[in-house]
Amino acid sequence: MSAVSLKRKQILQSALFLVIGIGLFWWVYRDMDLETFYNSLDKLNYTWIVVSILLNLLSQLFIALRWKMLITPMNYNPRLFNLYLAVLVLSFTNIVIPRGGEIARGGVVSKYDNIPFSKLLGTVVVERITDLTALLVLFGVLLTWQYERITALLESSAFDIDFQYVSSKYLTGIIIASGVLILLIFAYKLGVFKKFKRKILKLKHEFTEGIKAILGVKHTGKYIFYTFLIYFLWLSMLFVVFFAYEPTENLGFGAAAFTFGLSTFAFLLPIQAGIGAWHFVVIQCLLLLGIPEEAGMVFALVAHSFTNLIFLVIGAIAFALFPLLNSNKKFPQTQRHKKN
Repeated sequence: MSAVSLKRKQILQSALFLVIGIGLFWWVYRDMDLETFYNSLDKLNYTWIVVSILLNLLSQLFIALRWKMLITPMNYNPRLFNLYLAVLVLSFTNIVIPRGGEIARGGVVSKYDNIPFSKLLGTVVVERITDLTALLVLFGVLLTWQYERITALLESSAFDIDFQYVSSKYLTGIIIASGVLILLIFAYKLGVFKKFKRKILKLKHEFTEGIKAILGVKHTGKYIFYTFLIYFLWLSMLFVVFFAYEPTENLGFGAAAFTFGLSTFAFLLPIQAGIGAWHFVVIQCLLLLGIPEEAGMVFALVAHSFTNLIFLVIGAIAFALFPLLNSNKKFPQTQRHKKN
């Protein structure tokens, strides 16, 4: 596949996921009263919104510090402010292009700190494995701590699917089954399963290499501490927004952990900034916590919008600062360390 074809494919995928996200967002907010929303904005305590933004920016700093810990064992010493700006670029790009932020941040650091992009891409794999592991650990803790709330949410009407109508239509079932069978045959003929097997083996290899990289970090305890501190700051970001909105101001830390833990999985979908999916999960969590649906809709929209607006602004500024702050090339510490 040529570079032009690949780029076109990526653009089409991004556009498709954006349309899906907008569709989900419309479906979630199709019945919302805009006047109620505007009135709620006037009553927000914006001090807590600012606190949430500051916690967000602080979390990006620890992401940069953790990333530096993965790069330095390769005998490179990138400047921390470059890594911090790159992390902001990552968040900015992910809003526009799903998963595109990893390429963007690696690209700018490779350019301005003279580190091979392929090596930076390797650290991204390690970070993904780290975050996935941390997320699973946190979800395990949440499942134990908030088990009753989670089961109640899954049993709520929002997740009910009426299969009675579908099951009564035998013809529809046969057509669907036949279509799936035909697709599987085509997939087999095109070698899709072989490609999938290769990807699984590659993922296994990357996982092994990632674990080795983590164990290769000089201060493993600090690396793990940074990881869970990042998640704690993200949780705190959501928690303090509770205080900014009257209907949620009396919800406790446990309610925030419950909402944060479940809504985080919405970001695993390849949709820009989890739009639509994140809002839906948050609204359902708050509904279970006794918050009226309309109030939950306002809260989700406020919390999500301010987080992403700040990334759009700060990320754009970070893009502009890179060439300005790196105009002087006389930085000996950015060069590769000599091996002893």
